[in-house]
Amino acid sequence: MSVSEQLSQPISDEKQKRSSMSQDVSIWIDNYEDIFSDFDPRNFSERNISDDFLSEVKKVSRESDFAINELKLLIPEKNRNHETENIIGKRLHVYFRKNYQKFLEKMKSYKSKGYLNVCGGTAMMILASYISSLKSENFIMHIFLIILEPAGWFFVWAGLDNLFYYSSEQRPELDFYSKISKSKIIFHNI
Repeated sequence: MSVSEQLSQPISDEKQKRSSMSQDVSIWIDNYEDIFSDFDPRNFSERNISDDFLSEVKKVSRESDFAINELKLLIPEKNRNHETENIIGKRLHVYFRKNYQKFLEKMKSYKSKGYLNVCGGTAMMILASYISSLKSENFIMHIFLIILEPAGWFFVWAGLDNLFYYSSEQRPELDFYSKISKSKIIFHNI
């Protein structure tokens, strides 16, 4: 086996591995209007994506943990227009990427708020422990202790809630938009 054959071997193996770990998603539409909201009169390049269309793409894509290689939109040949398909393809890519970024920012926000709350709550509880260890008879110190203990626990629990509950609640949406934003959108004849 030559050096060039040896070098191309891992690359082709990697491509096969990636293609075997990806899938194509096919959605049947009667016309281009099925992709967009019925209530939005704007051009296809600006129009809102239909909730029904998104729901169907999400349902089909969540059936597998694999990456989505292609989103195939199956449409009757008589209803096809290649110029319109290019506009719609760009619109869908913009929409999917925008939502991926939105959910990514939400996840980062939940996590940073969670870490901030946990650290702040922990600091409050440490300060409350220090005040408690002083065994002071000072009235003001007792007020601080009474305020800091529940506030510390509240911030810790709120932070953990942000870190685990809210971020895990957003994870399916982030995973969906991550998969679909990297996919190729193709129109096919039925």
